[in-house]
Order: sequence, then structure tokens, then C-alpha cells
Amino acid sequence: MHFIGLDAHSASFTMAVVNEKGKLCWNRSRPTSEKYLIEMVSKVEGARHLVVEESHMAQWVKMALEPYVDKLIVCDPRHNRWISGEDFSDDRTSAIKLAQLLRGGFIKEVYHPDDTGAQLRSLFLHYYDLNHQIARFKCKLKATFRQVAAPTAGQAIYDGEKRKEFLERLDGYPHIALEAKQHFATIELLERQKEKTFMSIHRKVKKLRAFQIIKNIPGAGPVISAGYVAMIVTPERFSRKNKLWRYARLGNARHESDRVVYKDQPSASGNRVLKWVVMQHFQGAVERSKKLNRFKRRHQELIARGLPWRTARRHVCRHILSVVRAVWMQEEPYRDK
Repeated sequence: MHFIGLDAHSASFTMAVVNEKGKLCWNRSRPTSEKYLIEMVSKVEGARHLVVEESHMAQWVKMALEPYVDKLIVCDPRHNRWISGEDFSDDRTSAIKLAQLLRGGFIKEVYHPDDTGAQLRSLFLHYYDLNHQIARFKCKLKATFRQVAAPTAGQAIYDGEKRKEFLERLDGYPHIALEAKQHFATIELLERQKEKTFMSIHRKVKKLRAFQIIKNIPGAGPVISAGYVAMIVTPERFSRKNKLWRYARLGNARHESDRVVYKDQPSASGNRVLKWVVMQHFQGAVERSKKLNRFKRRHQELIARGLPWRTARRHVCRHILSVVRAVWMQEEPYRDK
């Protein structure tokens, strides 16, 4: 058995190999390419377990090397304090420490889907980014008008038919009017890109059973349902619902020593995009829904019991995730209770 630590970058990679006893067999660097990665891994004799830290290249490395190793793990770099916490570190020592951490069983694995799931996830991450860019430029647009105290309250400024009316408020300020026109154009471009991206996502998920089931949950809809499918991939990988809560940044961080609790508060670890999906689902099911449903009732009950609004929202978001997981795993239509 050999344990391989891979420190991969866009220009070069470093690979370190240790045996079962922890002895370093070799440590080498090469220019990054699929050919060199496969060539280096193929030199390792016997069973091969390889670890690489999560990065923008991790999925590509996984697809390239998975057929050539017995096990490939993508790990969470935030948990590798032995590497990140060192005063002096380079690619060589990082690769060696990755191999040693893998040998000792101290690696926290990050789930990566197959090629089809990776494509869907990549598209949804792009959709998420476009959505945030649109919000960013909308804020910039309103800030442009505020420079001359021109009122822009509400959503009317984003209505194309009223654009001329708003631009007239900038008469006498040609430089600011130019900024506003360019922000309008940028928002229109991003909106078109966002729509095209979702069409690509919808083509990939519309026939999936999970998408059809989740879409019928109150407040979900096509975008939210696609987000769950893209980010969760398979609910079976979460053996308990609280593990899914943690993945969605809805878990708690707790530190205790000598029977004294030093920290007990919401945790920021997890997938921020999945949390955004759940929050959007909450808004659709509780804040914007005019019909009463199980999530809206649950929120009203928690508020009536005296819980703060944010705490009640957190509890309902957990409940939403539990329902999504349950109907997905059972492959049964949602039933309101």
C-alpha cells in the first residue's frame, strides 16, 4: 500500500509517495498536464491511495487520475492545519504532509460528483455567481443616482420601459448619465446570460425524478429544485439529517473542555451556495407565499413561542432541508401536513 499526496497548481504539481510505515519513497515535481499526472502515478507500485486538496482544479484531477488509483480523495484544506499553520511551507513539504495525513486517517473528504453531476454543479455555481453580479450592479446603479440625490426607491428603476424617465433625472450630469447607461447595459447583459444558463441547467434536470419531486414542495420552483439537485447530488451520502444541516451551514459549532463550554453558536462551515438555495426556498415558502403551508405554519408557531425571527428562520430552514431529504430518498410526492 502506498499513499500519494498531490499538491496541484495550474503551472506545476508536486507528488509525494509514502509507504505503510510512513517512510518517504520519493517526491517529485512536474509541469501540470494530464500526461505527466498519469505518468507519475503509474510509477507507484501496488495499491495506491491518492489525496489532493479541494481547489478549482480538484474535479479535473479527479477525472484524470481516478481510473489509475485504487482510491482518490479530495480533502478540505481548512482541516489540514498541519500544512496551513506552518511558518515555513512549500509544495514539496505540503505534498509529503498530505500523504502522511492520508496514511494516518486525518483527512476530511470533500464529496465530488461524477462527470454529469460536476457539469450540473458547475452550471449552477455560474448561475449563482451571475445572480450575485446582477445584485451588485443594481446596487451600483442606484448608487449612481444617489450621487445627485435622485430618488430610486423600489424596483421601478429596473423596468426597461421607465429607463428614459429615470435617465431624465440626470440631465445636467452627463458623466453620471454615462455611468448609469453602462450599468443598465451591464445588468441587461447579465440577465440574458443568467437566463441562458438556467435554460442549460433545466435541460439537464427536467427529466430527473428528484427534480420533479422537489419542485412540488411549497416555495421550491424550478431554480430552487435545480439547486438542490446540483449541490446535494445524492441525499444518501448524508446518513443523518443533521449532517445535511451542517453541509448547508445550518449546523452549530461547539467547543468544550474540562466540562466548560467555550463556544456554542451557529457554524459558518459548509456550502454557502446550498445555504443560499435554502434561504431562497424559505423566502418563497414563508415570506412570499400567500397560502398557508407546513413551513409557514411552523414559522408562525415558533414566533408565537417567543423565538427571535432569525432563530425561527434557522429552525424552519432545517425543517425544509429535512423534508427535501425525506421526499428525495423515499421518491414519494410531497404531502402537506
